[in-house]
Amino acid sequence: MYLKRLLTAALCTVMTTSVLAFTPTAAQISQFQSLPKAQQEALAKQYGIDLNAIDVSSGVQESATQQAPMVQSTMKAASEEVGGEDETQNKADAKILKKFGYDVLKGDAQGFTVVDNLPVPLDYQMGPGDSVSVQTFGKTSASYELTIDRDGRLNIPDLGPISAAGQTFAQLSDQISRVFKQKVIGVDVSIAMGSMRTMQVYIVGEVQQPGSFNVNALTTITQALVATGGVKETGSLRHIQLKRKGKVVREFDLYELLLKGDTANDVRLSAGDTLFVPTLRSTIELAGEVQRPAIYELKNTTSLDQLLEISGGATPQAYLSKVSVRRATAEGVKQFTVDLTKAQGRRFEVRGGDQVQLFKASSSLRGAVAVRGDVIRQGAMAYQKGMRISDVIGSIDDDLKPSADLTYALLVREYNQDKDIEVYQFNLSNALQYQDSRDNLLLQERDQIFVFSNGLDMAYWDSYTKPREKVSSHSDLSDKEYVDTETGALIQQVSTTELDTAQVDDISSLARNRQANREALLQPIIERLLEQASLGAPAALVEISGAVKFPGTYPLAKNGDLPSLIAAAGGLTEEAYLRSAELTRREKVSNYGRTVNQQIGFSLQDALSGKYPIALRAQDNIMIRTQPGYQKDLVVELQGEVVFPGKYSFQRGETLKDVIERAGGFTSFAYPEGAVLSRERLKRQEKERIDFLTAQLKQEISAMSLRRENTSASTPEQALAIVNQLDQAEPVGRLVIDVKQAMTGNKQANVLLEKGDKLFIPALNPVVSVVGEVQFASHHTYDSNLAVDDYLEAAGGLKRQADSERVYVIKANGSVELPNNSFWFSRHDKALAPGDTIIVPINTDYMDSLSTLSTATQILYQLGVAWSAVKD
Repeated sequence: MYLKRLLTAALCTVMTTSVLAFTPTAAQISQFQSLPKAQQEALAKQYGIDLNAIDVSSGVQESATQQAPMVQSTMKAASEEVGGEDETQNKADAKILKKFGYDVLKGDAQGFTVVDNLPVPLDYQMGPGDSVSVQTFGKTSASYELTIDRDGRLNIPDLGPISAAGQTFAQLSDQISRVFKQKVIGVDVSIAMGSMRTMQVYIVGEVQQPGSFNVNALTTITQALVATGGVKETGSLRHIQLKRKGKVVREFDLYELLLKGDTANDVRLSAGDTLFVPTLRSTIELAGEVQRPAIYELKNTTSLDQLLEISGGATPQAYLSKVSVRRATAEGVKQFTVDLTKAQGRRFEVRGGDQVQLFKASSSLRGAVAVRGDVIRQGAMAYQKGMRISDVIGSIDDDLKPSADLTYALLVREYNQDKDIEVYQFNLSNALQYQDSRDNLLLQERDQIFVFSNGLDMAYWDSYTKPREKVSSHSDLSDKEYVDTETGALIQQVSTTELDTAQVDDISSLARNRQANREALLQPIIERLLEQASLGAPAALVEISGAVKFPGTYPLAKNGDLPSLIAAAGGLTEEAYLRSAELTRREKVSNYGRTVNQQIGFSLQDALSGKYPIALRAQDNIMIRTQPGYQKDLVVELQGEVVFPGKYSFQRGETLKDVIERAGGFTSFAYPEGAVLSRERLKRQEKERIDFLTAQLKQEISAMSLRRENTSASTPEQALAIVNQLDQAEPVGRLVIDVKQAMTGNKQANVLLEKGDKLFIPALNPVVSVVGEVQFASHHTYDSNLAVDDYLEAAGGLKRQADSERVYVIKANGSVELPNNSFWFSRHDKALAPGDTIIVPINTDYMDSLSTLSTATQILYQLGVAWSAVKD
């Protein structure tokens, strides 16, 4: 039965006369065509439809008149629009307000879905075209589909006609039941509503698609408006008129439905009714802190309080004491400021064209104090007169994080209408443990407390199950011996279990954490103090440098002094010099603002003890001096042929002779003439020189590549190969020393020790090495009767690219000897000694004319040969 009704509706949509405006859906046409041919023809004949009018491929062309029964999907969308309108309007830009309510009825002239299976209300008024389904059972059973004819009668087979038009469905059902019971004995009857009649109504005025429409008898005002595509924004939503026989029988206010859910005036239409949407009369703009900022239509006299009720009310952030109302008049735009917190303001009458705006209330903190930093619960707390630090932070265990710094905390206070700030410093531990102490400051409204961190890694200290993972910096210590790359000494690995816990030159992670926390919390305070500085009122900042843990710029506390400033900087370091410190102060020397810096020396010990306190001023600079001659971790390492090799601590002023004597002197196998002293400072200098020459050499190679000189004996690729060798060269940092002279007390040879020095005393090794551009680089047993040319001949002689003019000797102690203007070394020169190395460099002119290449090549040879010499 339902399918038949559905297909009937589909047929109704394809009539070619002026009754239709919608196109049947493909599903409706498909269902209709699936019926047998005979049933299709019967239905078409019953409803007077031409089957040729149905075009499956493109549908039916729209005509001027359209039928608009209940459109289920459109009404659902409308309800969703009502529910989501608050969110949409709140997100809209206040300067681009939308008119309220029009989106609810908006829609295209859609293909409709006939809702024929909805329950028919008992007060539904029957009329011509309505049909009822009658089923009898009992003595006889039969089914009838009865339709009210144009005369308003219902013809019951075998029982005759009865009057039906004008009755409600409930009344007609009772009448049919009585007729059957009176005229047919032993029969019960069941009555249901069949198909409903269609009727023609007119929808005109400010709608998207005005015209005449065929609708069913259950269609209401809103359903009809949705079927037309909605109301134009030039149309009124609050004065929609339903006219019947030329008279207005109902005026419909859509706001009653949208805002209150009142459907009392959303009545059903009758045949011949006219629905008229007049033009919009007056509107008002409502923007700002309201639930639904929009353009609203006014109806009758409206107060500001009523307008807010229409918009859903003000938001909690709205400032109701000063509501802006702008009104256009003949004299110009007038501005009104209305106080909605008073009855008179709520009764303020708004008019069409007014622009109303509710501003946001101030977000500044009132009636509260705030806590920041290393506390468990950051944020605001209600302020009460007489509160102190201990009232806000009640307990070290319950309110502070375990990493909180108990020695340094700040209180920031605004002291005037310009919100300028002043800073107070206090000891948090004293404030909490001794409530009568001066550190337990009395608070004022809007004070902010800053608690700093001590840098402890609580993720480790609060975990009692596993230690912190440490990446070992040791190389593989499974080998028993290794060569020291700085001195060339062969080191016997005595123990592989030495702890690597010392961080000599590195700042600890704890200190870095404290530094980062101080910077993060102090930076906003310092920026604010700098911003409020002016002529005659310098920024309340002081700077401390030197032997403190965290030197830098700090706020000058109102209750601050030198000890508190040092506490802010983390305290003194172990090398601090207590007998003397320096204060640099800017003093004004003229009325024109000229200032000079004045240095004031003082005893730090007396200032800290309170014997001679130092009063601080804004822009002061405190310098904490370091103890004279202080150096930390002064260690020198002795390797090789000394009686007691190892690492020795020393103090500034000690020499080579001093540390060798402390190590027991030389062994009987020592060769002092070949001593190697590696120094960190010299390694850094060598590294800087290598980097400089590498960059210079690459620049010259690039220039050569651009020139592409055909006379060049080497290509840029060959030159770059030398550069790569230079990049990989490790600086040795070797200092040429004469240990034998140093042990005799020679002041010039007995050099002072430096931090990180390594001294290697090799064993006697009677070998002379020949390296460089010889036929066969080799090592030869030392013979005092042989000279340089003898050893060169023993190595096979020079290669063609050898630079015979620059042959030199690196002595065992690291010094270099050059020939005396002769092709070969003369036998009258200083004799060779064990451990000497003869160097034959390459002729750079043979490769290329690059000036820097010559220097780079020499450095490579010097580094490589020096390493070879000390190793051998």
